[in-house]
Amino acid sequence: MVNSRHLIPIFADPNHPMYSVFPSISRIFNPKKVFWLVLFVSVACKPPHLVEDEIPENISGAFLVLNEGLFQHNNSSITWFHWHTQQNTSELFEKKNFVGMGDTGNDMAIYGENIFVLMNNSHVLHVLNRSTGKLREQIHLAENGIGASPRRVAFHLGKVYISAFNGYLYKLDTNQWILEDKIQLGANPDQMLLVNNELWVSNSGGLIAAGDSTISVVDLNTFSETNRITIGRNPGSIVHLDGNIYAVSRGDYVSIPSKLVKINAQTKTVTLSQEKNLSSLHVFREKLYATGYFFESSSSALHELNPLDFTELSTNLIENLSIQTLYGFEHMEVFGQEVFAFLDARQFIHQGKVIVTDGAFNQLFTFSVGLNPSKIIFNAP
Repeated sequence: MVNSRHLIPIFADPNHPMYSVFPSISRIFNPKKVFWLVLFVSVACKPPHLVEDEIPENISGAFLVLNEGLFQHNNSSITWFHWHTQQNTSELFEKKNFVGMGDTGNDMAIYGENIFVLMNNSHVLHVLNRSTGKLREQIHLAENGIGASPRRVAFHLGKVYISAFNGYLYKLDTNQWILEDKIQLGANPDQMLLVNNELWVSNSGGLIAAGDSTISVVDLNTFSETNRITIGRNPGSIVHLDGNIYAVSRGDYVSIPSKLVKINAQTKTVTLSQEKNLSSLHVFREKLYATGYFFESSSSALHELNPLDFTELSTNLIENLSIQTLYGFEHMEVFGQEVFAFLDARQFIHQGKVIVTDGAFNQLFTFSVGLNPSKIIFNAP
């Protein structure tokens, strides 16, 4: 169905033992009365600081954080945090649109003048105006009346590509907001990577007993699957560096260990595979990095890796940061400054936190968000 207005009601990996454990909090702050003299001194000595939870008219110049909330609790949210004023507004979507977001926010990204928010367990794609945060479209994703469980969004030449746990990759036209095509891939397509005119898609197999061990390569010119590459049980994070694809096979968290796999992007062949305990991959400064949260030690880590043999080239780069449960990580440029943003799910039961650092991983500031923050973007002016 297209352009429907349904808001009917997975944690990142259904194979994970914490999958079923998974809220966002909104508080209205009433400013205290102050004497005129104190107010004058405050205004004269400090930069403007807006009241917490005041609803901004323009939402640019700020971080947007997607909070998953609790699975099947219909309580996902977006936190808005302004870079200059430090204003923190919770439940931005609800306050702008007077409806709930839905269940289990899974991905969020900016493309053109729109913000795309994907709701996994509500089976809907929200399209927001990038300046105002107001709803422009809602695309409901289903097959024969059964929700598609969308996972990730990617963009190329005016099209939006949506991976879904029902096995399909959808193509959405952004001019008319219609689903114009779909193809079936492996079991439970999840994370995606765009390389030139190819879309690489991890088939996680997270919802079937047999699982999946493959990555699909889709030619976007013909919108057809051209290759399916076996890398190991439960494929997840994928990145591109210097003509190679690096992917994580997450195993089954019990008897099958996770591993890191290197694939030649031209020949589509695996050139290196090695057992390695990690969660996700990142590329910045033209280098390969891996992050991980380790349940056994309740610790989080970020390491630089050698792309030739996967050895660690650094100690834990975030060991000095107070992070309980690393659940997301982004490298970005904000007003010309290189920053890192670390999303702390705080054991999946407390209000989340975002830690922002400079390029040397020195903490700049933190701010509170909702439950299970999984994605952060910066909405530049």
